[in-house]
Amino acid sequence: MSVPARVLNELFTQKLASAEGKEKMAEYGGSYIRDRLREVAFSRKVLPPEQVTRADCQRSVNHDTLVKIIDIEPKSRALAITFRGQPTARFIRGSRAEVAFYTISSEIFQKTEQELLAYEMPITKIIEENSVKDIQEIEDREFTIHVEASVQALQQEANGGVVTALNKTTVQAGSVVEFSIRKGELARNAATNDGTVRPIQRPDLVNLFKMLDGNRLRSERLLMTEVDWDDILQWTLEDQGDRVQSETTVDGYKYNTLLGRSYIRTIKTDILRPGNVYIFTKPEFFGKFYVLNNTKFYIDKIANMITFQAWEDIAMAVLNIAAVRKLELYSGDATSLDADGVLSGVIPVAEDALGAVNNRVDQGLKFPQISQF
Repeated sequence: MSVPARVLNELFTQKLASAEGKEKMAEYGGSYIRDRLREVAFSRKVLPPEQVTRADCQRSVNHDTLVKIIDIEPKSRALAITFRGQPTARFIRGSRAEVAFYTISSEIFQKTEQELLAYEMPITKIIEENSVKDIQEIEDREFTIHVEASVQALQQEANGGVVTALNKTTVQAGSVVEFSIRKGELARNAATNDGTVRPIQRPDLVNLFKMLDGNRLRSERLLMTEVDWDDILQWTLEDQGDRVQSETTVDGYKYNTLLGRSYIRTIKTDILRPGNVYIFTKPEFFGKFYVLNNTKFYIDKIANMITFQAWEDIAMAVLNIAAVRKLELYSGDATSLDADGVLSGVIPVAEDALGAVNNRVDQGLKFPQISQF
């Protein structure tokens, strides 16, 4: 038998009346948030986080926060020599990288006890919808920004250290090197340079894999939006074969791999914008993602005001920028030059613009409409 949300809210406020109750509610909220974050953040599927404590971290010499020092694999090679020959000597030097921690927090949510009792929605649902979703969205946004910076840096290096426009015009003219970023087949043959997203083609993915596989690495995981994934369902019998084509018509694509690579799909099209597809190596060749201690959850009641907040301390870094490649399905330039004025439509939106509301109830747009006097 399920307990009505109204009753749960009443029990919730009663628990907050004692110090013991506050501690238990905070413990429950923190545990629930931690589990939910692992489930929904697409960044954690590409780069699984590791939980660390203060003992695993170091103090930074540059600022008053903790950092994690990561060792980078040293260079080595072999060579053929004669019986009397000697190999070259290499003095071993272990490179290191510093990854700093920072905090992602929800807003501070407040509600009076009297107003809370009027809700049919349980407080745990409010926590889930407002705190958990907001925190994991910022995680994914930061991850996407790091990944995009990596492919753009490699692209700039391949073009002589100069930011070079990458659009259908420069591709057709052969005036740009597609090293870490490649235009899709339909985009590179478009009539104009614009931000229109063209359907992904099978050769697009094969060429994307080759960009990574040709550099002593192996492509492992695809990341794309649901919008771009839907175009794969339009692939023809020629692309998929008779058996897969008949299956996808009825049940959709139900396999765990696409062209031999695992894939991750996301509906967060305001963070990973449609038209951008990334391929990654395994995490051990790519970067690090740390969570310091547990996700924290604070809750308190002062007089009749209930206040709660969630936050986490994380460190995230792409340490091998060569371990990711990008496919662009639009013909316009998405470098910092923004030669075609499409950049704002293909990069993550600002933090305060995330999670746009779909319903328009607050604007009075619901049907049928009932007026009260």
